[in-house]
Amino acid sequence: MVPKFLFLCLLVGTVITTAKSAIGDVCPTSLLDKIDNFYLQEYNGYCFSFIVNFKRTFDEASKQCAQDGGTLAMPKNKDLNDFLQNTAFDSYGSIDELWIGLHDKQKEGEFQWVDGSDVTWTRFAKGNGPLNIWLVKNVEDCAAIDPLDGYWHDSLCNNILPVSVSVLNSKKGYICQYLKPQPGAMSTNTTSTT
Repeated sequence: MVPKFLFLCLLVGTVITTAKSAIGDVCPTSLLDKIDNFYLQEYNGYCFSFIVNFKRTFDEASKQCAQDGGTLAMPKNKDLNDFLQNTAFDSYGSIDELWIGLHDKQKEGEFQWVDGSDVTWTRFAKGNGPLNIWLVKNVEDCAAIDPLDGYWHDSLCNNILPVSVSVLNSKKGYICQYLKPQPGAMSTNTTSTT
């Protein structure tokens, strides 16, 4: 019985160490010291941090991601969108919308990614995005992903009334995206995911 137990302990220890090493190979070192590795995920060479328990406005979330060289996540294709949705729901139990790096702040109805790239694929929920039918469409300029179905909803980027008015509270959880650190690089920048 002892050898099997010892083998199991060594196996579990190896898996945990390997998982931390894998995240350390993909995520910025500065991020590893700030965020519990549980909330870090790797997908296609990018590091993602899922901030599901701390609510911020779109601008606050963007600034927080930028502190470690990242941006809000940019699901530019179905596979990445599915990964973000499924991870948020399955791994973290998030049922609330989470900010992604998409907005139409410059011109109503013309959405762009936070890295300035054009939008070539979308997953807006009916009545949201460029086809927003609501009276508040001119102030709902930032997008969030719904972990329950993966659809995007446009929302107020920042609070326009006191936070106590919960219907108009724009604070949400969010997902940050980081490029894999380059060997010998001092900082990490993000680029587009296609």
